[in-house]
Amino acid sequence: MFSFLRFLKHITLSAWKNATPIQAALITAILLVIIIILIISVVQVIVPFTYIAI
Repeated sequence: MFSFLRFLKHITLSAWKNATPIQAALITAILLVIIIILIISVVQVIVPFTYIAI
């Protein structure tokens, strides 16, 4: 888990160092959208199982 977070931090910092500001902002926005979709998907999978377990 922490290696994944380190990986995301590395990608974001590399984008800001090696790209123009517009490209870096675009890459960061895309990463944020992917993370939000991932969180929503995980919640949608976990919540039904908690109702079944209760």
